[in-house]
Amino acid sequence: MAYLATIALERIDVDDRRFCISYPMEPGPLLPSIDLVGIVEPLLLLEGSPFVIISGHKRAEAALRLGLTEVPAFVESGLEEKGALIRAIHANAGRGLNVVEKAIALDKMAAAGFSSEETFGTMEVLGCSPHEKVLSTFLALARAGDPFKAFIHTNGLSLRNIEDLLKFNEAERKELLALLSPLHVTEGYLRDLLRLIALMKVKEGRIDFVALGGTENAGDLRAKLKQRTHPLLTSMEARLEEVKVRMALPPNIDIRVDPFFEKEYIDIGIRTRDIEDLEKALEKLRRTLDNGSIGSILELTRG
Repeated sequence: MAYLATIALERIDVDDRRFCISYPMEPGPLLPSIDLVGIVEPLLLLEGSPFVIISGHKRAEAALRLGLTEVPAFVESGLEEKGALIRAIHANAGRGLNVVEKAIALDKMAAAGFSSEETFGTMEVLGCSPHEKVLSTFLALARAGDPFKAFIHTNGLSLRNIEDLLKFNEAERKELLALLSPLHVTEGYLRDLLRLIALMKVKEGRIDFVALGGTENAGDLRAKLKQRTHPLLTSMEARLEEVKVRMALPPNIDIRVDPFFEKEYIDIGIRTRDIEDLEKALEKLRRTLDNGSIGSILELTRG
């Protein structure tokens, strides 16, 4: 049974975070908001001496920093710890948990001894696929070091890329974070980088972080990796680029080749605004056909 009360902060154990699933813990925008209008949404506390926070750790932290002496709270009495944890998860689910918070919540459920059925039901509430493989990925994320969780949160990584990162051992992940953190990459580009790094490990028996270091952007890192993992492919890409430079195609003509040169055809795209543009593009393509440039590209696709 819950009741609403005003509770002195000194009667709350703000360091007891057994039900805390928030990540990161910095109160952020809550500080100026609470400073301006106070705590609008009461904390949820478990009755005791001292009281334990079920939901509202960031609000309590903000109140402490602002020098408040008391907070409004709904106090739950007679609630067991498993029930309090479920209340904490559902109280926070409405705001939309990030992937690290979901991992922390599920890890706390595992530690509290919830059944698979109960855990999968909560996963559905959190918008996660209720499967063992997905659960194991979340648990591994929750149990990884804080730098790893911070990297995942900062970059908003998908579960697929998290799974790929977790395939590396702890020492390798530490090196990977140092290598990747300065770079700005999309989800798809990161997936490609991780695939190439994993391939380097398979082919060479290790990841040569020294050779990969000092990279200023994701494109350079990808080029370094491809030189190590696909030397022939890298050579073919260089030859393709040489041909394209000689062709000096205008911006409205695009010639694309399969990334791995495995398909024996090329795609030619023309962007045109009128008939005159199209005629000029076709004339340019005719010249590149006559001088053998397009033929050279087709030869590359045949190996």
